[in-house]
Amino acid sequence: MLSVVAFSSSSFVPPAVVSRPAVRCDAPLMSEETSSRRQLFARAGAAVFGLSAAQAASAKSGEFSKLSVFDIVGEPSLSSPFQAGGPQGAGPGTTYGYKKSDGPILASGYTSDVTREKAAFLVSEKILREQGPNIDSKTWWLVRDNLRGQAYNMKANMIAINDVLPADKKVAAKKAYSKVWSEINSLDLACVKKEYDLAKKEYGDVLDALAAYDKVIS
Repeated sequence: MLSVVAFSSSSFVPPAVVSRPAVRCDAPLMSEETSSRRQLFARAGAAVFGLSAAQAASAKSGEFSKLSVFDIVGEPSLSSPFQAGGPQGAGPGTTYGYKKSDGPILASGYTSDVTREKAAFLVSEKILREQGPNIDSKTWWLVRDNLRGQAYNMKANMIAINDVLPADKKVAAKKAYSKVWSEINSLDLACVKKEYDLAKKEYGDVLDALAAYDKVIS
């Protein structure tokens, strides 16, 4: 007698799925892309080289390219960091950091022209002479702000003015310059301390020092 064995759905296990064997390919997958990139770079390099050669061949006498980094033949252009002789710094025989070409310097006397510096100095001096009301109102922060706002340019202008003075005035001008800034520093300190009487005294000293300096450079 045949016995029938019943299998419940919960005990049924499906046969394992046979995995697909790995697909192997001996051909390099990036070979075509690599080749394309090499061709692209080669063509780009050839185009740049051809353009440089064309520019060099068609350049007129005295012309130079706007940009040149690596010059292959001939004298490097002025824009090249490998310009013959290299940077020359500053001096009577140079212009824009390079050795001067033949001919006179068109702006040879610019260092002796301090018209702009004198005008700027007068502006700064006027601002300093207008700090009396701020001191009287004890607006200390505003006085200090105005002193600092003029200090950098005013110092530079005074130094430029001193440099073009005759030799017999240079020593006195330098001494008067130092006196002005010594008194301004003292005034600034008085404003930090918020001492009215001291600030008034130091401000008077500043005005006297400015008057002495004006007398030297006049």
